[in-house]
Amino acid sequence: MSSRTPRECIDRALDESADEETRSAAIRELKTANECDELEALVRRESLDERYRRQALEALATPQCDSTLRELVREDPVGGSLQDDAAALLETVEGN
Repeated sequence: MSSRTPRECIDRALDESADEETRSAAIRELKTANECDELEALVRRESLDERYRRQALEALATPQCDSTLRELVREDPVGGSLQDDAAALLETVEGN
């Protein structure tokens, strides 16, 4: 993990003036640091381009973030096209 804080990573992921690699790298940093709540916030942010929301969702597919992923599916569904993807990812994580 870089020396960036989770807040700085979120800001980079949300920065529309940043290039795609910078934004994606910020999401990967959040995954590496197991920042499940921050990744969830990105998934739920409807104003964020869907490709970054999807990357954040996929980053949640780890044993460390399974409860957060479960919340997106069952307790407080994310809705839309990401809902099916979240359910499939949860099945994958729970199957391991």
